[in-house]
Amino acid sequence: MIIVMPDAGNSWYVNSADGKVRYEDFFINEFIPNIERGFRIRAKKEYRAIAGLSMGGHGSLLMATKHPELFTACVPLSAGVWTEDRAVELDDKTWNYYFAQAYGKGLKGADRLTDHYRQNSVMDIIKNADVDELKKVKFYIDCGDDDFLINANMALHSLMLEKKIPHEFRVRDGAHTWDYWRTALPEVLRFVGKSFWR
Repeated sequence: MIIVMPDAGNSWYVNSADGKVRYEDFFINEFIPNIERGFRIRAKKEYRAIAGLSMGGHGSLLMATKHPELFTACVPLSAGVWTEDRAVELDDKTWNYYFAQAYGKGLKGADRLTDHYRQNSVMDIIKNADVDELKKVKFYIDCGDDDFLINANMALHSLMLEKKIPHEFRVRDGAHTWDYWRTALPEVLRFVGKSFWR
């Protein structure tokens, strides 16, 4: 396999609310086709997986749930997913630093839950998706027990159980650190490699 790691900046892998950054469009319509033209690989869903950590974990889930026809496997590590309550409760400084570029500047409390936010919220996407399509993607979700994102990852796990979307969910000892993510890689590569077997 080949592994390609694009830098998404602070885009959260979405098309921004103001239309200035169209990362999802770039990733789906330009990036993937360009890679598959440039390398000797099988350009089919069966041989394409997506993974990421933290914000990249959000990005992997976003792409796989919005475009399940493109990926056979999705592996988010310590995924930057948010419950609705958490998005509303975030202090203004945190919202403006991390999320304003993607979801809208100066939004406070429940005003953050715009149509744009919901269209790009992994939780909302899964709640409203065609479950049969999501079942065509193999999901492996991993988050440390001391990670500040563990509650949202457990909520994601619970939602996927409720929707009967098959997935593997791992909680291991660790936090939001490179040491944690490095120790996940052998199992991640096994999971992805196995998903490619025919």
